[in-house]
Amino acid sequence: MPKVAKKNGAKVLRRSAHEIWLAGLGALTLAEEEGSKLFKSLVKKGAGMEALNKARLEKLLAKVKPMREDAGMALQKVGTGMDNSMAAVLHRLGVPTRREIQGLTKRVEELTHSLERPRARHKKPAHHKAAATSPVI
Repeated sequence: MPKVAKKNGAKVLRRSAHEIWLAGLGALTLAEEEGSKLFKSLVKKGAGMEALNKARLEKLLAKVKPMREDAGMALQKVGTGMDNSMAAVLHRLGVPTRREIQGLTKRVEELTHSLERPRARHKKPAHHKAAATSPVI
């Protein structure tokens, strides 16, 4: 290959490599610019969607709130009625109430304490008996 052809080939090759480098830098710059624009656009659309969904949710909650309150009151009435009915049935069956059981427990504890007090007064320590029966030297 002649020297002139080699020089021209190297020159073309350098120019092509430089153009490829410049094209890469251009692509990077374009991606940064467009990427930034795209990001800003997505943020703006996301904020709009968030506001729209928040408004929808608040409307739904406003509609549901009275229903929840009504349901809560209805459940409370049913629960109170069930409690009263159960208490009446248990009373008819002779099952004592919690209050009656607590009262009886207190009375049993008081009786137990009153029975234990006299025993403690009459008991003498064991070492006194031993001292009284042992001979004195």
